[in-house]
Amino acid sequence: MKNINKKLAIGLLFLILLSPAGIFLPELFNAGDAWGEWSVETIEQLTGFIPAGMKKMAALWSAPIPDYTLNANNESMLRQSVYYILSAFVGVSLITLITFVIYKLMPKKE
Repeated sequence: MKNINKKLAIGLLFLILLSPAGIFLPELFNAGDAWGEWSVETIEQLTGFIPAGMKKMAALWSAPIPDYTLNANNESMLRQSVYYILSAFVGVSLITLITFVIYKLMPKKE
């Protein structure tokens, strides 16, 4: 493994392991949901109404693993952290695989 690839892999692993900070920091500072990741119900609680476009489009997409965990309400912090790390690992792996495939499909310079 080249030195730059090793450094990149270590950096990505560090960021993957750091991903559960998204659970602990909001709890620590009583911050609630991540900005912009609100449900229709949360928007209604915050503003008193649901924007028409949001109400219309809300059912269009449903996240395969909402809140990056299988059952966010009944899981311990440790289990949620494991789900966050697995989610980050899957995301990094998919991006790496897609990048590798695109690289291999690109024409070679002669």
